[in-house]
Amino acid sequence: MDNIVLENISPKYFTPKNIEQSEIWNRNIVFQKGKKFLIVAPSGSGKSTLATAILGTHFQYEGNIKYDQQVVKDLHLEKIVEHRKAGISLLFQDVRLIKNLTVSENILLRVFDKDRKKFIPKMEEYAERLGIRNLLDKKAENCSYGERQRSAIVRSLINPTDFLVYDECFSHLDFNNRKIAFSLIDEVSRESGSSVIFFELNEFPFEHEYQILHL
Repeated sequence: MDNIVLENISPKYFTPKNIEQSEIWNRNIVFQKGKKFLIVAPSGSGKSTLATAILGTHFQYEGNIKYDQQVVKDLHLEKIVEHRKAGISLLFQDVRLIKNLTVSENILLRVFDKDRKKFIPKMEEYAERLGIRNLLDKKAENCSYGERQRSAIVRSLINPTDFLVYDECFSHLDFNNRKIAFSLIDEVSRESGSSVIFFELNEFPFEHEYQILHL
């Protein structure tokens, strides 16, 4: 997937705060593969609504979202799911780890290759970078929320899609862990040629070169 296009998108059942000043709602936006975006979205602005719409999990909006030239509303469910293997992924706010699986088992769910073993060194490297190497054999339900967030970040990067979307993925991390996680996401996305779209309540408190859009 080379582009995600938003054509005059607006929520169908509620009006976000400051929709008139929004740089995304009711506008034409193109997210190009390889480009980096930080969408700053205060509470009540429809951040999660837009993130999940981009993923294709609901169609409760006016306007169109396109994957390249394909209107997502017109795609069969099987095709949308197919796009999630290599085209687009979303790290939800609630991280969605399976609680009775270990951290490593959760991470490797993003691997569709039959030979998952070859992804283990990469998983261990990323986990070490994020300070959760010792948690790989621990069940997700026994991890703190911050540990689960870092585990989900590793999962998102183990087999990166063309577009990596993150909905407040740093909310339970302190400044140092947030900066380390951001650096890892940025590094892996550059290596894979992926685009990154962050949805955050506020701008990052450290230097970056991401294009900022206010929702």
